[in-house]
Amino acid sequence: MVRPGFLAILSLICFAVSAMGQGRYETYYMAGPVLKVVQSKFKFESNVVNVPESEPEIGYQIGAFLRARVNNLYVQPELLLSKTQNQLIFPDYDGVSGFNPKADFEFTSLNIPLDIGFYIDNFRIESGPAISVLLEGKQYFLNEELDITDDFNKVTLQYNIGVGLDLNNILIDVNYEFGLNKTGESLRQLVGPNFRPSRSNLVFSIGLVLYRHKKRQ
Repeated sequence: MVRPGFLAILSLICFAVSAMGQGRYETYYMAGPVLKVVQSKFKFESNVVNVPESEPEIGYQIGAFLRARVNNLYVQPELLLSKTQNQLIFPDYDGVSGFNPKADFEFTSLNIPLDIGFYIDNFRIESGPAISVLLEGKQYFLNEELDITDDFNKVTLQYNIGVGLDLNNILIDVNYEFGLNKTGESLRQLVGPNFRPSRSNLVFSIGLVLYRHKKRQ
């Protein structure tokens, strides 16, 4: 099955290559720090475990980006340190009615996204994959702290598609991300391999351009 993220990337490449074949081109380089806020929300039904309905999972990512632009096409790799926290609820735990303890999870990861995008004036359309490397995982349950780093996949792959806007040296992006994250992986371990949650994952990003260079060819 062809993933939607792959189709979006392929479409951007084809459109950009046709545009670049029209003549002379200009090359731009820019780099700087970036901060992202990731909001995830799961919906599912299970007798084993639940997620809080009132609060979505919130994660933070901080790092740096490098953008190389040729005419209206650009490629942007990033290097991000990611911190996510989530909570699972165990209803009637251990057969005790009304005993619903909560387990808190905390994951630290190194994320390496690679976006391919296209400019329309200052507005951007972008898509690409992201590799996430788990550095550390912690679980807090019933007053006990556990190192769960080895219980999870060390490397996972996600895709995103979104839009962005350049306001001088400020870069603003909103992306929709899909692929199994650590909350989904936690749930799959508990509920079963056929678990398919309904998930929405929005990424809000702001970057600051500290380096800029332009060449005309």
